[in-house]
Amino acid sequence: MKRLKHCGKSKILVLCIWICLISSPVFSQTESREILVFAGAGMRLPLNDIGKKFGSLHGIKVLYDFEGSGRLGNKVLVGQTPDVFIPGSDKWAKILKEKGYVDNYTPLAFHTPVIITPEENSNVTCLNDFSNPDNKIVLGDAKACAIGGISTKIFKKTGLDESAMRVRARAVTVKQLVLWIEGRNADAAIVWKADAVQSGKVRIVYIPEEDNIINMIPVCRMAEHNQAATAYVNYLLSSEGKEIFKEHGFKVH
Repeated sequence: MKRLKHCGKSKILVLCIWICLISSPVFSQTESREILVFAGAGMRLPLNDIGKKFGSLHGIKVLYDFEGSGRLGNKVLVGQTPDVFIPGSDKWAKILKEKGYVDNYTPLAFHTPVIITPEENSNVTCLNDFSNPDNKIVLGDAKACAIGGISTKIFKKTGLDESAMRVRARAVTVKQLVLWIEGRNADAAIVWKADAVQSGKVRIVYIPEEDNIINMIPVCRMAEHNQAATAYVNYLLSSEGKEIFKEHGFKVH
């Protein structure tokens, strides 16, 4: 009889240990099957490839919200927190880190601004041509997407008056700018080189190095991160992840 009581106590002890183990973060399965990533619209192609490869390796589904960095940053400020944030520049990484939403961030790749025009359109051959009132220009919205803010900085650096330009419209994403130029809705825009290369339907005019502003793309670990998010960030920063970015026209180290 004593042996039966001892056996019963042992079963209860084992059961308690098992319950503790399966409820601990180390063994939790609910947090590791799916992650949400906020990312600048200009990184859709490489990140979609990375999401598929990472998912097949780790069994974790990557859900993306692609928009202009400014819009995504403001989403975070109003409480829509992703597991990982990849803006088109480090502007929002700095803002969100200062406010406690981002734990830390690391350079992932680099954006190079270029001028694009419709194919066979030679109205714009350099930055100075943006000031010609005969040329119809489209630019990014500085409050909505990273390329808008960088364009403004380039104009200031080169002494060009943006307010005097014939700006037809301002886009909330770099992809929208590319589509407008592909559709011949304007003579020129400034976009990221990767988006211009991926298009294949626009003429690329390179900005002189001394006039240009190369932009760092950061991958941000949020203040509240989980194992799945950490694994995803590690894959992004691996040689395989960076090679995917390179294949899509991005500059990497």
